[in-house]
Amino acid sequence: DGTEVSRANLHNISVIRDLFNETPKKGQKIYIYKANQIIPQISKVERYNEDEIIALENLLTPPEHCPICGHKTELFGDNSSIFLCCGNPSCEGLLLNRIEHFFSKKGLNAKGLSKATIEKLIDWGWVNEIRDIFTLSEHADEWKKKTGFGEKSVMNIIASIRESCNTDLESVISAAGIPLIGRTVARQIASIFNTYEDFKRAISSFDFSEIDGFGYEMNKSLKNFNYNELDYIVENFLNINNKIEENKEQKLKDKTFCITGKLIKFKNRDELVKVIEDMGGKAVSAMSTKVDYLINNDVNSTSAKNNKAKELGKPIINEDSFIDMVDLQKNF
Repeated sequence: DGTEVSRANLHNISVIRDLFNETPKKGQKIYIYKANQIIPQISKVERYNEDEIIALENLLTPPEHCPICGHKTELFGDNSSIFLCCGNPSCEGLLLNRIEHFFSKKGLNAKGLSKATIEKLIDWGWVNEIRDIFTLSEHADEWKKKTGFGEKSVMNIIASIRESCNTDLESVISAAGIPLIGRTVARQIASIFNTYEDFKRAISSFDFSEIDGFGYEMNKSLKNFNYNELDYIVENFLNINNKIEENKEQKLKDKTFCITGKLIKFKNRDELVKVIEDMGGKAVSAMSTKVDYLINNDVNSTSAKNNKAKELGKPIINEDSFIDMVDLQKNF
């Protein structure tokens, strides 16, 4: 398709196990296709017999210790999604990624607070936990003198952090970094519990697996998460707009969509997902019998999702057809 692929990512333990049945071997052949016309995806691997196994070397063995802090690593998740993680809650690598996620677009969306900047703030000793980000103005004078920064850039970041404090429950739950709880799931939770206090009370009394699409592991993750720091941040720094305004028409109620391929009319996939959810619909990441429509601008694509949709007899529509379907009034 006009692009060059040099690497294919084996991105989590469960994918490796599913593909190889055991540890991948150096010299073992793999079969690759381009998912969504760009993502290098390993579809299957060549099996070897007992004679050949002697000549092959083990290639990937999950590290037993964190490369940043040296603490023992841990596996968590269910059989379909197993992840490798550092077991040290004080690990600087975990802290860096937790802060980056908390203030990312999927969280509070503080513009300008990049991963590189957060790393420097940690190195300077100003940030040892997420809550420290909200008091960075105390270091403003010294910060402005640091190489690569200046008064304007520093004040813009501080202003962006202050602005991000005006947020909603969906963003707060998503920002928390609760395992298995992403933005879409956070939105479902926020549509049921109007306030952060209601959500916290539900942690001890409500069975989240009763919510459509939730399972045992998600319920367990919500129950076992440590909310102490989030509670402190909510109480001391955030102004949460508790009520999600529902679209009265709910044109997509009980409809499920899967999205694939490049978007043209919408800025990104998150914007399209928000429109679907605002209108009562649901967006999922995988094609199945539960999906009503696959949205793909290349309706004739031979991608895995297009092929699956055709196999299941599901309509494949482009962005224009979706916009017409919901009569969306937006200046494209």
